Amino acid sequence: MAPPSPRRLPLIAVLVACCLLVACGGGGGGAPAPTPPTQLEKDLGTIPATSPTFFDLEVTSSFSSAGTVTLEGVGTPLVLGPAALPQPIGAGATIQVPMAFVPSGEGAAEGEVSVRISAGGSEEVQVTRVTANAIGATLTVPTGPIDFGDVLPGSFANRTVLVQNPSFLSPVSVTNVASSHPGFSVVSNLPLQVAAGGSASLVLRYNGSAPGTPTTTFTVTSNALNSPHTIQGLGTTGGQDIIDLGTQTFDGNGDTAAMTFDVPADAISFMVEATVPSSSQVGLRRLTGPGGKVYENDQLTGAYIWTPNSPVFTAQVPNTDRTDVQLVPGGGTYTLRLLRWSGGAASTAVKVIVQRRPRTGTDIVATLDLNVFLANVITPTAATASGDATLQTVLTTVDNILQQQGIRLGDIDYYDVTNSAYDDVTQSEFGPMLATSSVASERRLNLFFVRTALGGGVLGVAATIGGPSVNGTELSGVMSLYDPNQANLVGLVAAHEIGHFIGLAHTAESAQNGGGHDDITDTLECPSTGTNSVCTIAGGGYLMHWQAVGGTTITNGQGLVIRGHPLMGPRLLGGGPLFGKPFLPAPEIDVGDDVSPDWCGTCRLLNTAKGN
Repeated sequence: MAPPSPRRLPLIAVLVACCLLVACGGGGGGAPAPTPPTQLEKDLGTIPATSPTFFDLEVTSSFSSAGTVTLEGVGTPLVLGPAALPQPIGAGATIQVPMAFVPSGEGAAEGEVSVRISAGGSEEVQVTRVTANAIGATLTVPTGPIDFGDVLPGSFANRTVLVQNPSFLSPVSVTNVASSHPGFSVVSNLPLQVAAGGSASLVLRYNGSAPGTPTTTFTVTSNALNSPHTIQGLGTTGGQDIIDLGTQTFDGNGDTAAMTFDVPADAISFMVEATVPSSSQVGLRRLTGPGGKVYENDQLTGAYIWTPNSPVFTAQVPNTDRTDVQLVPGGGTYTLRLLRWSGGAASTAVKVIVQRRPRTGTDIVATLDLNVFLANVITPTAATASGDATLQTVLTTVDNILQQQGIRLGDIDYYDVTNSAYDDVTQSEFGPMLATSSVASERRLNLFFVRTALGGGVLGVAATIGGPSVNGTELSGVMSLYDPNQANLVGLVAAHEIGHFIGLAHTAESAQNGGGHDDITDTLECPSTGTNSVCTIAGGGYLMHWQAVGGTTITNGQGLVIRGHPLMGPRLLGGGPLFGKPFLPAPEIDVGDDVSPDWCGTCRLLNTAKGN
């Protein structure tokens, strides 16, 4: 056998060396290969999607000596707790590392956290994959509309709605509630927390200001998955629109140009007020409504009844319950022309006051505020009036009489009349006394109490029928005698004269004044005195009979007129603690045997039909 070839020996040596270095892991004194990371799993299960889930990450050391755990890295949606690492770890021990899982939405989510354990010159990296299924939260709110009801001007109403969170894990935070209308707002403090599976009360508000029926959309923003939400709201407020038509010049025929004004559908009445110097009188030339409805025509033969007057002419529509002179349903544009009835005035200042009652029912109730003026000679003064038992009995009598038509006395201010000339008031002093109402701070019905009226021949008098809603003129109010021994009678007199001022004529006039009847269809046509087959009691029991026979009844037709006067404020149907019951039957009042039959001087001063 031949010996091995010397050329092949070096190759074998190389192969052996490679085997030792590569396959056998030795040779040359090189560094050991790194230990791969330890892979771990942690499943948090179902967690809320709208809030962090806090948990502890367990880290266990496999080393036989104590060491330190440090953070290698953490990925979203995981967050390491504050001051969580580094931490010491004992030999073979386990520590808890606080962490949070913060999902970005619903569904499956995962993240990784890496920590390094260093102990006795040895190291281990642990990588934990954390998984979870995030369940989102939803919110349910009432869609509305939320009805805030009828709210008086300057008042507010709150409504509480329930917002619910049906989610079984996730709480919801309501962070903002915005209203599309400035009259509505949120009362609840925000953010409002709604626990998982729970509910919370959200308080909303409507502030009454201008008359009308405003609506709003509340936008509710939260961290719920179905945010934002909307809630519809509505409210109503009664009140007045005052339309200034400016100064209108009379032409060569004594007429103004045509003026137009809009009356909303929720109006119950309007009143034209035209002011001129006292040396002139103003009346209606023409008044038409939507659809060509004619109240007064150029020939002054229209169905509407009015009286020329000075220094303020007034024309209220409606001033009767007759169907032919009511407002046109649905609202619209009215056209007005005035005439100079007498005198030489070059112009007149004109405004229209529209009484608006948007909510059904509030047109049958009202509030009447008073300015009460007390003559120098009578006992109560402005300072003592609110506690004076007799005066308060007088005012309670007035309130009880008006209450049968849903009208209640409201705010009352008291003023002293220091001029002793107005203790016993003559006809020539009556107007100047009323003009002293200019001192009143509020525009209200002015009621003057004196010792005697018009020389003592009557018990009371109103400046006009359907008076203006202004202070400081010779038409600004009514007058009643004041007798501390007959408080109920004084209250009856005051109520009668107030009835004139807010639009009522006598139901039956005296024979001396023509013996006519008013323009209200539901008042019986009683005789001037006594009874007949129609009126079985004297005066029909009416407050507005020309004689003081103790009647206090105000009919529904009369109530329709007086509630439309511009001095009547809105009131809530049903009243409330401030107002008590909205309606009472007409009270009975014994006037005694010594009352002058010609108790009311109003119609002694006035002509009540146009053209007289």
